Amino acid sequence: MKKVLGILGGMGPLASAEFLKTIYEFNLADREQDMPACFLYSDPTIPDRTEAIASGLDELLLNDLIAVLETLYLLGVDKIVIPCITIHYFLPKVPSILRDKIVSLVELILEEVLNRQERQLLLCTKGTLNAGIFQQHKLWKWVKPYIIIPQAEYEQIHHLIYQIKKEGIQKSTLVFLNTLLKKYEVNSFIAGCTEFHLLTKYLIQHDARYYRVVDPLLIMATDLRRFIDPQPNNRSFITVDRECARLLIPSMNVNQNQFLSDGRYATNT
Repeated sequence: MKKVLGILGGMGPLASAEFLKTIYEFNLADREQDMPACFLYSDPTIPDRTEAIASGLDELLLNDLIAVLETLYLLGVDKIVIPCITIHYFLPKVPSILRDKIVSLVELILEEVLNRQERQLLLCTKGTLNAGIFQQHKLWKWVKPYIIIPQAEYEQIHHLIYQIKKEGIQKSTLVFLNTLLKKYEVNSFIAGCTEFHLLTKYLIQHDARYYRVVDPLLIMATDLRRFIDPQPNNRSFITVDRECARLLIPSMNVNQNQFLSDGRYATNT
């Protein structure tokens, strides 16, 4: 039976919609019937996560979150991804029967940082930072030497995230990113808020080869079968630009031998 991915979107809606688009861009097949099956439940009415953490009034958010997760569960999805990092703060309070289906984007990010072992600038919401969502993870003590938290700019970063929610990527977004990377002397950043998936896609589309990014949604989309249908010795095929793969997803260990004659990239999952 074909595996189905559930996406709990709407936080924000542009980022989750772009993630679904990314899945299909990187999982093309000769027949559309062979492409991934996904349910996107986009609900922008879920309360603001940063505000809920700051106020301690998370009951309404949890009720909404659990209700949507139950809907996806009843639809029969095999795995669920929530394109929102800050929402991971609330996942320990979700019933285990639902929580066990959720792919942790936080864990995915930290595993990728550990794999790359290079300095990264962490860009996330104030809610994620203040709640210590990354710092409380079991992998933090190993990845901490590689992660730079730009404390002085976090008000600006938080404001930028909400600007992206409303306006998408603007020229000012790139100017601010360049300023941060130059100040902290790095060329790689962590998309610690899924709104930055829009920035990742912008960089790919504009062939911005200077930047490297740890984007959990991009990583998941480019290796989808590993997350929803893990089977040994199973080859999945994705259409991906060779230079973009080397630039943005170096942990994939891209080499010429793994590209097929028609330009598809073969990974073992």
